[in-house]
Amino acid sequence: DERFLGYGKNKVQQTQHLNYRGYTFSVIPAVGFLVHLPHEKSIVAQKWMTKNNYAMYFLFLEYKKELTKKYSEKNKKHGEDD
Repeated sequence: DERFLGYGKNKVQQTQHLNYRGYTFSVIPAVGFLVHLPHEKSIVAQKWMTKNNYAMYFLFLEYKKELTKKYSEKNKKHGEDD
């Protein structure tokens, strides 16, 4: 979605959209793993949160509502939603 620019929510919205479209995410065993270690917020993240980027947060909440509406209507058309 082109509304998500720069730092924050752009990759999250892409993953969210794929999930709504029915994609599944899997782990391939014995190939590798990913570990996320807790860390302090980066300088970029700190700057992002102190600017007027709360609008991006609220845009993401609105985006999730749009996806829910879009895909629930699509499922109703195909008889997949009761």
